Amino acid sequence: MAAAPHSSDLTGRARIRNAALRQFAERGFAATTMRDVATAAGVSPALVQHHFGTKDGLREACDTYALAAYIDIAERGVTKGELPDGHHIGEEASWLVRYLALALVEDSPAATAIFEALVAVTEGHLRTRDVGATDLHAQAVVLTAMRLGVTVLHRHVGRGLDTDVFSEEGVARVSLASLDLLAPGLVDTDLAESWRADLTDLPQRTGQSADPSETARSTPQPTQEVPPDDV
Repeated sequence: MAAAPHSSDLTGRARIRNAALRQFAERGFAATTMRDVATAAGVSPALVQHHFGTKDGLREACDTYALAAYIDIAERGVTKGELPDGHHIGEEASWLVRYLALALVEDSPAATAIFEALVAVTEGHLRTRDVGATDLHAQAVVLTAMRLGVTVLHRHVGRGLDTDVFSEEGVARVSLASLDLLAPGLVDTDLAESWRADLTDLPQRTGQSADPSETARSTPQPTQEVPPDDV
């Protein structure tokens, strides 16, 4: 995976959108103003309005980007055997997931699309596993809800684990717990063991870097395999 581009390499529109993702995730949609986003992005409110028109337009752009990014991460986890739940989640991707947690709670159109798409991906995977379900669709819906529950309840989960769910330690602990619950029924044994070894070593590998900026530069970012930043 390619390294994440520096913020200065993004288009002006993408920088504003990313700043909006953070502001919405931190403050909520209702409490965030266009001026808040402009200040966070280091641009004028007029430029935000030029690119997105209204706050609803800005939110729609964030929803579209978040939808594509999250579904891409989930599909890669199922179809390509990559680690689930944002392995090496990275700072930018963590804000994306925090944004989606808010969208899911508020039942936005993007959240509905994300849920339906993840159900479809999960149902397809369950069908290949031949789990012998009497109601495969119901299993896919419930499993999707269980997985997204960690995202929606990330603050509570973090308090329970005494760590940030989106930190390397948090990602490792949540993913390992998920593997323990889901394997071997839903995850191939060899793949599960490979993930388990990688996840167990994750916090130690991250802690070995003396230079935080070097870790940030070398850490793969899931969001870089989604549509271009100026979409």
